[in-house]
Amino acid sequence: MEREVKFMSSFVKIVSAGDLAPLRHVTDCQKDVNRVWDFFKQSDVGIVNLELPLTTSEERADKAITLKADPSISFSLRDVGLDVVSLANNHAGDFGSKGLLETIDALGEANVAVVGAGNNLQEAFSPVIQEMSGMKIAHIGICTALPTGYAAGENKPGVAPVRAKSRFYIDSITLDEQPGMAPWVETAVVEDDLNHACDIISKIKEDVDLVIAQVHWGVPNGWAALFQGPLADYQRPMAHRLIDAGVDVIMGHHPHVVHGVETYNNGIIVYSLGNFLFHSMSEDHVKHLTTKYPPYQLESLETGEALDGVVMETDLKDGKLHSIQFHPIRMNRKGEPEFISGHQARDVLERMKKHSNELNSDILIEDEIGKVVI
Repeated sequence: MEREVKFMSSFVKIVSAGDLAPLRHVTDCQKDVNRVWDFFKQSDVGIVNLELPLTTSEERADKAITLKADPSISFSLRDVGLDVVSLANNHAGDFGSKGLLETIDALGEANVAVVGAGNNLQEAFSPVIQEMSGMKIAHIGICTALPTGYAAGENKPGVAPVRAKSRFYIDSITLDEQPGMAPWVETAVVEDDLNHACDIISKIKEDVDLVIAQVHWGVPNGWAALFQGPLADYQRPMAHRLIDAGVDVIMGHHPHVVHGVETYNNGIIVYSLGNFLFHSMSEDHVKHLTTKYPPYQLESLETGEALDGVVMETDLKDGKLHSIQFHPIRMNRKGEPEFISGHQARDVLERMKKHSNELNSDILIEDEIGKVVI
């Protein structure tokens, strides 16, 4: 079932960001934060990953970290310029199917379109299609970070799944030398899931000009051994398959830090946009694990690079990608985004450039803005 949003514009500007986890109305913010929201409001389309359900449900999932907010804040998301949100993530089901469906209803009442989740598998993969200037743009959401029971089924609410499997290689020689070291983790997607997603994308692409996929994937900062690098094994092969199937732009999130950009087969893959807004990371909020063991340390999710992200500006012209730019942000003491400048902005962009170079791609840094050569 397609969900269409129609409007006209001679030049299309899409503004997107990574993980958004608000605990209160996002319009209740400081002046520097409003500059970020003004940037969204001045765009034709605003996109984020909504990293929590908006629900009154008390059916808490049995997992280490659960998040939720009151459904009433949905209208403030629309007020700051958010038009499309993805619920294809590892927190959408934190308060059960009831919580997920209540979230979808709350966003619908606020006229915010939803991708990546639904009453069943078909709805979860259903695109939002926007029609403008004679061009059709399709949005979809996909999640590989899947707690048990979060994936949608034929008759089951949930998020749009592409499951990934993990295998652990124990290097016994090095382990004897380095007791306590992490194993090498090998990952691969479930082929049936990826084939299913690619088939859907190919059919969508037959009727639209551009496909944007929000993909929740990878490993959160600090939760994988540094010697494995920032990306999980499965990410690049999966990204290439999605591009080959018809996706034009992949906007990634879940690692909570900025990762690289890869250009592949006329497609753009942004592996992670980093964090955007997390009220639970404010100075006056204490985060607790909802399970006692293992006693995970959370500092890598809340400090240092985890405070940084980028706002992605995608400009379309004459039915094609025209330019892509990245504007660095940092979350303030309230966990809300502010544009940054000087060495702070350059540090974020240099990290992004380094990761991109490792993918045989590049971004240009000009006037504290990152740019992809189209």
